[in-house]
Amino acid sequence: MRAGRPRVAIVGVWHETNSYASRPATLADFEEFELLSGQALAEHNRGVGSVIGGFLDAEDDFDLVPVFSAGAWPSGPASAQTWATIRDRLVTELAAAGPLDGVLVNLHGAMVAEGCSNVEVATATAIREVVGEVPLAAVLDLHANIHPDLTELVEVLVGYDTYPHVDMRDRGREAAELLGRMLAGERLCTVLAKSPLLTCPLAQGTEDQPMRGLLERARDRASEAGVVRVSIAAGFPYDDVATVGNSAYVVAAVADRRIAARVADETIADIEGRAHEFGLDRPTPDKAVAEALEQEVAPVVLADVADNVGGGCPGDGTAVLVELLAQQAPDAVVIIADREVAAAATRAGEGAVLTDLLLGGKTDRLHGEPVRIPRAEVVRLTDGDYVSTSTWQTGQRFTLGPSALLRVDGVQILVTDRAVPPFHRDQLTLVGIDPARTAVLVAKSAVAWRAAFGDAALAIEVDGPGACPIDLGRLPRTTTPMRVRAGEQA
Repeated sequence: MRAGRPRVAIVGVWHETNSYASRPATLADFEEFELLSGQALAEHNRGVGSVIGGFLDAEDDFDLVPVFSAGAWPSGPASAQTWATIRDRLVTELAAAGPLDGVLVNLHGAMVAEGCSNVEVATATAIREVVGEVPLAAVLDLHANIHPDLTELVEVLVGYDTYPHVDMRDRGREAAELLGRMLAGERLCTVLAKSPLLTCPLAQGTEDQPMRGLLERARDRASEAGVVRVSIAAGFPYDDVATVGNSAYVVAAVADRRIAARVADETIADIEGRAHEFGLDRPTPDKAVAEALEQEVAPVVLADVADNVGGGCPGDGTAVLVELLAQQAPDAVVIIADREVAAAATRAGEGAVLTDLLLGGKTDRLHGEPVRIPRAEVVRLTDGDYVSTSTWQTGQRFTLGPSALLRVDGVQILVTDRAVPPFHRDQLTLVGIDPARTAVLVAKSAVAWRAAFGDAALAIEVDGPGACPIDLGRLPRTTTPMRVRAGEQA
């Protein structure tokens, strides 16, 4: 290593892929979310609650070189061309960065592209081809579906500890600290164990059981064993790949690999021993809406789990909206992604009345049919731009695109140009809605909506139709999830 501060690159490839989602990830999706290089990448993330924001917090310890990052909202698989473009830019810009002492990598862990079933392994392989044997430290999402080969390519893997994911910046800082330890001469490795057990994201909230207890016991196990850290990846079950399922991975000194393997295997055994605690039984849309309208507290959040935008769904599912209208909800808010209707409302202007609308249900047939609305008032228009004040990527800029708030009797519908996960209450305050003073809020999400509406008086999770169903058996699976015993590899 050269004299002075270590020269460390920052790179990222981040996408959560839903194999059953009908809309593929395009290069335009990455350009909209994050497809940046050099100083533009640093400026986009500095001071922000992102993983790369955490990497940048280590600028006093390293000579940081922001190289390249590609990220997009969850959706279907990326096209082969999109992935090829991202990989080529990564390789080209990393090669142009010059000599490096280490690399910090922001990954998801559940990215799939056409012709590439594990983009994370392909990304790490591409990085290695450029930088050689310098140490790598990477951060993974709690929903990662981790391939064993990744631990052979990246010495240190650190996972989010929270769902909703409010610790992204902290995990970036932690990965940077562990990379610093390796650059100072410490030899670290990561050991992985996997279970084919599939669990619905709705059962993976880290403040709830069984995840809370599993994480606490894993940390105690790691502390007693003297390893560096343990992570649990609950996995993303809507990814039809062999690596799908729960993972436990442990960072330890190379000399403690066997001890780390024992911790990983015991953690997986603990998860499998509580498989029954992940079972779920939730009301259908008609019953969920009826229950919400009976409540005397507010706000009540109806979590439209199966149309989870943060899980790759289109955000235009209509099952809950149909019931809100049919049951004449006196005060409810729902967000529907429908570019066609948002554009029509924008052309009409605030105060206009739109007639005979077909709203939502246009992406595929998994999420309900379009709803015919005889009459809707255009209450407010917006360009959809906002800065997150919620705990998910605090300080980052996002956009809903040109959007319109419509009123249909007691139901207010924020019709957006594009689907954005409901991780920020700013989406509603942007159009003058105070979530705390609204009777019923619909969130197209499983758990991560809590980052925006953690003050909800009550949450009712809805068992509706969509590409992220509560019952995982509703979707066809073409692959058999793998099992990995860490002890067999140590």
